[in-house]
Amino acid sequence: MKRASFMLCLCLLAVSLKAQVTGSNYAHSRQLMGADSLAFDPRLAPFFHGVASGDPLPESVIIWTRVTTETEGEVEVGWEMALDTAMSQIVQSGTLSTGPERDYTVKVDVGGLSPGQTYYYRFFALGSYSLTGRTKTAPQGHTSHLKFAVISCTNYPQGYFNALGNIARRNDLDAVIHLGDYIYEYEQGRFNNQQLEGERDVLPENETVSLADYRTRYSLYHLDPDLLRAHQQHPFICVWDDHESADNSYRDGARNHQPDTEGDWNVRKRASQQAFYEWVPIREQPDFRIYRTFSFGNLAELLMLDTRLEGRDVQLDDINDPDFLNPDRSILGQVQRNWLLDQLQTTTASWKVIGTQVIFSPFNVGFVSSTDPDSVESQFLDIWDGYPVERDSIINFVRTQAIDDVVFIAGDLHTSFALDINERPTDTTAYQAESGAGAVAVEFVTPSISSPNFDEAVGFLADILEQCVNQPCPFFNSLSNPNPHIKFADLDRHGYFILDLTPDSSQANWYFSHDILQPDTLEEFGAAWYTRRGENHLRAASMPSPPKAVQDIPAPPYPHTTTSLSTAGHEQAFLLLGSYPNPVKDIFFLQYALNRPQQLSIELLDVHGRVIQRMLHQRQQRGIYTQVLHLKNLAEGLYFLRFHNGQHQQTLRLLKR
Repeated sequence: MKRASFMLCLCLLAVSLKAQVTGSNYAHSRQLMGADSLAFDPRLAPFFHGVASGDPLPESVIIWTRVTTETEGEVEVGWEMALDTAMSQIVQSGTLSTGPERDYTVKVDVGGLSPGQTYYYRFFALGSYSLTGRTKTAPQGHTSHLKFAVISCTNYPQGYFNALGNIARRNDLDAVIHLGDYIYEYEQGRFNNQQLEGERDVLPENETVSLADYRTRYSLYHLDPDLLRAHQQHPFICVWDDHESADNSYRDGARNHQPDTEGDWNVRKRASQQAFYEWVPIREQPDFRIYRTFSFGNLAELLMLDTRLEGRDVQLDDINDPDFLNPDRSILGQVQRNWLLDQLQTTTASWKVIGTQVIFSPFNVGFVSSTDPDSVESQFLDIWDGYPVERDSIINFVRTQAIDDVVFIAGDLHTSFALDINERPTDTTAYQAESGAGAVAVEFVTPSISSPNFDEAVGFLADILEQCVNQPCPFFNSLSNPNPHIKFADLDRHGYFILDLTPDSSQANWYFSHDILQPDTLEEFGAAWYTRRGENHLRAASMPSPPKAVQDIPAPPYPHTTTSLSTAGHEQAFLLLGSYPNPVKDIFFLQYALNRPQQLSIELLDVHGRVIQRMLHQRQQRGIYTQVLHLKNLAEGLYFLRFHNGQHQQTLRLLKR
């Protein structure tokens, strides 16, 4: 989707937004902002990546964590779920093992729970407790009020995840819905904010292609304090979009995948899917399937789609292509489309909420070019606009089956929109913008958490485009409204919206971050739009929805201590976060963090403990680092890597094949 936004910017401003690519194949550091910033929080040991929960059902929910260990092999992990933050009213508990085959992540599907209940959970391993997390099961039966935070596009090097910190502080959410682009695959220096270079750099610094690459990128993201706290306080319902694998991906490839240099697409796709399953609190299904449904009592049915990797045909690049109106072209695939229509037809819930990664409604942008509007429209064929016959068939199904109260929620576009849905919104015989007559559903589009908006690409011209996107605009010689179905548009602010559902209405409340260039807790209410039960079109709201009557107690900020937790752990200065792959054939990848400047040595030892090679001997500053070791010429056998900084020593077993 980034190519489309870029081309639109070219039409607005005749300048090129040249990507800056930097990096090294061997080492990289992320410098940290502020004297009090740490690369990792030693109080969380050995659960440095926090805890998470997701995919809530009435009687079960997924809980997740990751263990960082100084030894190889399996680690036994205990878990508990309780009704209180003190963890004294235990309702479920158990143990399981994790190891390198799952990157030491832990995922438990906890069953036997009560519907609509807030729970608290924690893990135990290596003598220490994890953070206590807060989660909630889905309600069952009569339900009067639901609230969801809807987010997308969490781009680490583009800015701070301040919106996630504000979501973490909310105490009346039923879940956080992440519509994709949880991570970005780009190398350091590409699609980043240059003002934050050296402060929000990515790891690994190369583009993520291998399983080790994707695992390391997720590891970095989960160390972000705002993402960590949001996961701690709320269950997430997640789907991937394209950047969890590669930009503009589809079933059989991606625009940002080059087979000649990056290998087989299916190998890369599977690696990205495996890392997503390991690091995201999603309920696992066969063949990495992610489309699924959630029932929230009689009030809402949430249908989460996969418009990327499940069944999408390759994107076209010209709306005049003869294949553009081919009825067999699909963004969903036949199996998923049939599933969606069946779910819509059979659910008895008041609201049918459809989570789609990319915007569903028609989005007309050709008006920005007076000479070649088709070329501009052709840049936006990665969204549902590129699959118009399938979209029309879904809209027609909703209309002919008289299915009311369908609400689409989408992300990807780094904009905020509220839209009525009709196949031909500019045709006044089919849709009346003033009254909403002809609309069959509504759509709310969430802005990015941090990915660049239009103003960050074209500056003041974003304001002009925002004013012209849904009304006649002399600036572009447009005498008619190109998008009369767009009721609200914001092209230049980061944030999220709260989806508020009651038996009478469905309302989206947009909240925008004050700043993403530094840690900040300020946000502002931006707009609210709603649809009444049975109306299927939008109205403006003068104020945000009220909070729920009951506010949940937040999970505590730090883990419960144990007698075996040494105070020396709080002085920990070196942390080995990951090592891949082991056994190794050629390239061995290390990720580690330093909480203070130190002289670090990494030595390769043979089985007798003799130093074969010093891989690193360098004074390094506080930050998170990667180190790539080229071991192709090393003879097969057992070796050890020794890390020491003068105070701490750690040894890693390494098998060369």
